[in-house]
Amino acid sequence: MAHTRPYPAARQFMDDGLLDELPRSAELSLLHHALREGSPPRAEQIFVNRTLRMEKIRFVGFDLDWTLADYDHDAMSQTAFEMTLDRLVRNAGYPEAILKAEFRNDFCRRGSILDTEAGTVLKMNRHRYVGRAYLGRDFLDAKQRSDLYRREPINPASQRFYFVDTLFELPEVNIFSELVDLSLRSPEKLKLESYVQLFQDTRRAIDSIHADTSLKQRILGDIEHFLPKDPLLPLALQRLQMDGRKLLLITNSEWYYTHGLCRHLFEGALPGLDDWRDLFDLIVVSAGKPGFFKKDRPFQVLDADGNPAGEVEVPAWGGAYAGGSRSGLMQLLGTHGEQVLYVGDHIYGDILSSKLSSTWRTALVVSELEEELQVRRELAAQHRHMGVLRSELAELGLQMDDLRDVLSLYSGLAGNGDALPKQVRKVEKRLQRLRKEHKAMRQHAARLQARISQEINPYWGSLFKQGMNKSLFGSQVDDFACLYMSRVRNFAHYGSRHYYRVTADNMMHEVEI
Repeated sequence: MAHTRPYPAARQFMDDGLLDELPRSAELSLLHHALREGSPPRAEQIFVNRTLRMEKIRFVGFDLDWTLADYDHDAMSQTAFEMTLDRLVRNAGYPEAILKAEFRNDFCRRGSILDTEAGTVLKMNRHRYVGRAYLGRDFLDAKQRSDLYRREPINPASQRFYFVDTLFELPEVNIFSELVDLSLRSPEKLKLESYVQLFQDTRRAIDSIHADTSLKQRILGDIEHFLPKDPLLPLALQRLQMDGRKLLLITNSEWYYTHGLCRHLFEGALPGLDDWRDLFDLIVVSAGKPGFFKKDRPFQVLDADGNPAGEVEVPAWGGAYAGGSRSGLMQLLGTHGEQVLYVGDHIYGDILSSKLSSTWRTALVVSELEEELQVRRELAAQHRHMGVLRSELAELGLQMDDLRDVLSLYSGLAGNGDALPKQVRKVEKRLQRLRKEHKAMRQHAARLQARISQEINPYWGSLFKQGMNKSLFGSQVDDFACLYMSRVRNFAHYGSRHYYRVTADNMMHEVEI
């Protein structure tokens, strides 16, 4: 977690009334926010995997969708869910019965995996062990999961498995699972050729509502419903701009959509901010990430209305472009990648690709973090109790191991003709008592862990953990994101030259039990 501190001098500055004499301006809005006391709420903090000095960062790039544009999750997912079902009926020949499929907003989770052959949705830990899985609405028990996934390791590169990395993909998880369930419970209503075909049809249908702009037009037509404004977001960008730092917008969205969202989010949000483009020193739309980070492509110059106006290999400050590549952008920046911070929500398209193809620093936006931290705060006592139980279970386990070895030694001596019945019975009784105690404690711990997981999410538990291990998604956050946070707005709580420090990166032998 990043280091924070109180601001007694700032409090005195505000108490003196000096700010009241200044004219209203964007700078004054930021100053009022900066001069607050205490640390930001935990859900609004920025967490650190790799130490980062902001004074060394000269350029900050942003993704748009689910990063700067923090959509209403339920509104977006349900709309995409309903539109995709309609496309399956109209364009892919599915029966109208599927239109009654239930939208389960708490079932879809980033970091889940679709098994397109078995029809399951599953969750793995960082060792690729499948800890939870559902076939339709049915939870698969340990034996069912073992039969499916313990005979051979899961190959992430296999076309059989589809990794759900972005919030845009959650509706198709819901549809896939609901239609698998319908085909199993009511085959007379829906007969599937195969689960692979269902997955492919669903992919094409949801891609089509993005590609033909029908979903985007729906969003722009009711933008207040889909995209709430956040007054701290422009303050966060303004604070990052201090010290001469340049801000870049690099998005896969087209110009018309980017323009519509950013006008809504930023124009008039700060005094004097009449054109959202004034917030950014460079704008790149239709970037085609992750290809943007890997392929050399020219930048298409856009005029003031977003129309094509020629091509260049290297963009210029103050311009708006479509396409392009990281290599061309780096020629404009004229620096090494360690001075660039890129902020996105997509673990693969934004974070992993930029990390593997460059030395850019990375910040991941994980909106689910906010709710999870809230639940963890409410369950703090249960988490502490769980920690005590685990320590006691470990101690009992050590004692039982010792007694079992003692019994083995006694058995060997008895086999040599030595009679030790009294000692053997005494050890056996002690071991029996410990086994009962250990079993009761395991059951209690399992019930407590189930209650904790249920509170976080009734289907999948924590986004970042699977059992005692990090989830696959959690380990990717650890491996590829220098910083992570619930929203971009969280930058408003930190100085423009803040030193984000790693406060703990313990190996297991460093953890006190």
